[in-house]
Amino acid sequence: MEFQKIIDLRHWQNIQDLFSSAIQISLRTIDKYGGIVVSPSNMPQICTQVISGSSAAKKKCWRWFPQVANQFKNQAPDAAFRENICPLGLFNITLPLNFNGAKDTCLIIGPLIKKEKREEFISALNTDELGIDRQQFFESFNKLPVVSSDDLDWIIGSIQSIVLFVAKLFVFEREHGDEDFLKNKEAIASLLKIFLELATKLCKAEFGSVLVFEKSTQELSIKEAKGLSQEVVENTKIKPGEGIAGLTIARRKAMFISDGLRDRDIRLRMHKPKTKSAFVIPVFSRQEVLGVICVATAKSPNNFSDKLMALLNELVGIALEKVTLE
Repeated sequence: MEFQKIIDLRHWQNIQDLFSSAIQISLRTIDKYGGIVVSPSNMPQICTQVISGSSAAKKKCWRWFPQVANQFKNQAPDAAFRENICPLGLFNITLPLNFNGAKDTCLIIGPLIKKEKREEFISALNTDELGIDRQQFFESFNKLPVVSSDDLDWIIGSIQSIVLFVAKLFVFEREHGDEDFLKNKEAIASLLKIFLELATKLCKAEFGSVLVFEKSTQELSIKEAKGLSQEVVENTKIKPGEGIAGLTIARRKAMFISDGLRDRDIRLRMHKPKTKSAFVIPVFSRQEVLGVICVATAKSPNNFSDKLMALLNELVGIALEKVTLE
C-alpha cells in the first residue's frame, strides 16, 4: 500500500513538522528512491548553510539518500530502524514507515549527536576534502541536538506509535466508513481507545481515560482507563460544565494543565494534587460531542508540552476526518 494512500501528505507534513518541533530534531521523509516526500522539518544550520555552501558536500548528501532508502528493500518487514552515518560523519537514525509490510517510505531522524559517542564522531569528521571551512563546520556541529540512548528509544517508539495509529485509522475507515458513525457508540469508544493508546505513549503518561458522551443522559462516562481504580471508572458520571472534562466540552477547547496554571475555573476543579501535568482533549464531530480524552502524569519533569499538545490535536483532527460522514 502506497504511503500517500494511507495518509494525506498534507497531514503527514503537519505531523512531521509538529513532532520535529517537539523534539527539536530534524525529520525528513523519503521514498524508496531517496526522493523527498514532504518538505524537510527543522533542518539544522549545518545542512542549510555549511553543507549547502559546498557542491562536493551537497553531491555526497543527495547520493546518500537513495542508499539509505535501498537499505530497507532487502530487510525483513519488521526491521525496526538503522543507525546511519551520513557522508560528513554525522549520526542519523533511519526508520521505515511500515504500513502492512509496505516499505516504500522511511523517515530520517537527524543529524544529531549521540550523547554516548560524541567524542568518537568528532575524531572521525573530515571536512577538508569537501572544501568546508572547519571552524564554521564545528560551530554548526556544536549546535546539533545531543540525544541520549533513552531519548532516542522514546523518539523511535513515538514515531512507530504514530505510524501504527494512522494504520489503525485506515483499517477503521474501511470497517465503519459506510455507517452513521455518530449512532455507533461502540465504534466511537473504539476510536477514542486507539487515540488514548497513542497519547499515553507519546506523553509517557501513567494515567489516562476515555470518556464517551451519552446523549440520552447528557453525561460523560469512562469506557477505557489506565491507572485508575475500578471504583472511579464505574462511578464517574460528568455533565458538560462539570469537572475539568466537562469544562473542556463547554469551552470546546483542549486544555494543557500544569503546576503553573493560573486559570481559576480549572484550579477550582482540580481534586488530584499529585497530578503534575495533564492533557484534556474534547472530541467533536458535526458539532456534536463524542467524548473526552484525558492523559496525566504525577512525574516532574515530564514530556507534556504545548508542542506535544498541538501534535495530539492534529492527530485527533485526522481521526475525525476519517470517520466524519458529510
